[in-house]
Amino acid sequence: MREIKKIYWMYFFGGLANAASVTFTLYFLSHGLKQVQIGELFGFFLICLAIFDIPTGGSADMFGHKASVGFGLFLQAISFLLFFLYPTYYGFLLGMFADALGLAFQSGATSSLMYELLHKESLHESFQKVYGKANGYFLIGSLIASPIGSFIYKFYPSVPYFLAFIFFLLATALVYFIKWEFVKKPPKASVYFNTLISGIKLTIKNRVLLAMVMMGAALTTNRMIFGQNIQQPYLVSVGVDVAYIGIVAAIVSAILAIVSIYSYKISNKLGNTFSLLLILVVPSLSLFILGFINTLVAIPIIIFCTMGHAFRDPVFAHIGQQEVDKDKRSTMASTVGFLTSVIAGILLPYGGKSIDMFGIHNTLLYLGIFTFFFAGIGFIIFEHTSNNR
Repeated sequence: MREIKKIYWMYFFGGLANAASVTFTLYFLSHGLKQVQIGELFGFFLICLAIFDIPTGGSADMFGHKASVGFGLFLQAISFLLFFLYPTYYGFLLGMFADALGLAFQSGATSSLMYELLHKESLHESFQKVYGKANGYFLIGSLIASPIGSFIYKFYPSVPYFLAFIFFLLATALVYFIKWEFVKKPPKASVYFNTLISGIKLTIKNRVLLAMVMMGAALTTNRMIFGQNIQQPYLVSVGVDVAYIGIVAAIVSAILAIVSIYSYKISNKLGNTFSLLLILVVPSLSLFILGFINTLVAIPIIIFCTMGHAFRDPVFAHIGQQEVDKDKRSTMASTVGFLTSVIAGILLPYGGKSIDMFGIHNTLLYLGIFTFFFAGIGFIIFEHTSNNR
């Protein structure tokens, strides 16, 4: 478990980078961007992530999960450096490209690296527990960084982005201290593409994974539009000072850390069906309710909403790992990420346009309804497939 602890530290440093992302929307708006442009940036980000997700997943299976994760973290460091140096629409666009490529190299590879490290010590049954704890460490880092980041932002708006660059560099360095033996396959193009194509085919044929894509796309759209377009200006509109936005984020992170760390216990007791139902209903209902609120009462509802998202990641990862083939683990996981990101990436600019045209509160109502019905279809497919096995 010594190597797993290094992964915990890697997640912790990633959480510290939230010193910048806690004020993402306000930073973009302060440099003249409109909500639809912010939607375009994050839509571009998700589509780039989708495009690169599958080939980078295949390369991780071929050349090693550790190398893929390390390079991905380095690219994320570069993205925040670009946000710091070039705070314009096109500078942000380039930063989003680097961030998407960085996350693509980590998507699938991080959970696969974690799973292989546990499997080596015959502890792979603890995967969901360890995955949840890793996300908990990320949220603890966020808890520490968020209030500091928003306070610094009020006086020096660009400094948190340089700090995020440093934290991702530290996470990158830490990855290379993980001891993991990778038996390198012959780096032939034919082998790579065969791994890639067969992994994609297996994913598309798996109805459980396709159901996860539908639920994931709806929930990702929900989380991204709320988190990247709405939450920060919404908090300001209900009376939260900019300097205190980080404190709200820290409180949220503290609660989410607990949810993430103990999600495996909750899901084991509830089972997959009730866990997925909870993940579907909580964010949908929360955003619908927020559409009617204009006071600080919104804060506990925001916490309730994000608890559902925190519970989602370990549960989705656990179900996904049960469905993939061992030698195509990263490729199949990345294919799920590809399909999820394409759908959400296409929808995000429409969320931003809705805010510009109809306002934040009406968009919250529409987003809650959309999430419930679209994710609900995926849930029905999951249940039907599971019951017929």
